[in-house]
Amino acid sequence: MALIDLCYRCPECGHDPMEGEGDEARCGSCGVRLERRRGRLWMIVPGDGKATGIGAWELCRRIDGHGGPMTRATAPDGTIEYSARAMVSWRVAEDAVWHGGVLRGFSESMGPAGEGSIKVERDTVSVDGGRTGAGRWRHLDIGAVQASSSSLQLSLPGERLVQFRFIGDSPRRWETLMRRLIADAWKRAGRGRVIEYQPRIVARS
Repeated sequence: MALIDLCYRCPECGHDPMEGEGDEARCGSCGVRLERRRGRLWMIVPGDGKATGIGAWELCRRIDGHGGPMTRATAPDGTIEYSARAMVSWRVAEDAVWHGGVLRGFSESMGPAGEGSIKVERDTVSVDGGRTGAGRWRHLDIGAVQASSSSLQLSLPGERLVQFRFIGDSPRRWETLMRRLIADAWKRAGRGRVIEYQPRIVARS
């Protein structure tokens, strides 16, 4: 995972997006630099020049404190809209995983990926997978949200599963964005507070 996938906006000043590649991310506004060396994260503030160790949890807390993904996704009039290009694939099979005679879970087989896009608004998510398929769904109808270091998966009505590998955007940004929009939709619908997003969305009244 490239460091800018974790630090998609600056943890110091909130500028969005960060720049960089591989194990380095930098802010084009305040000049803060982040580096990953031997499994540790370091932040270098301009004028100081000293590298200070910082944990991933603290970086995420600071990014969320600046609004996380919502600031960039929210227009001045309050409208929610954000989109990104991605390689889109759909589940074509699901196989049971057994160990010692016990069902441990299921393994998905994804079909071929096609270049497409994903777009969210306040109440819906739209997928355009080109030749692989397209559709639009309410956030209330999404069954689960699951992310890895390189992709995002959404469980959709009809037992459909779609996977996105983003082109020039962060899977963490999209995981956080989807979770916030889904939680807000459930709250507005009176379904309670979402406390779990995988293996299925669960709320507490």
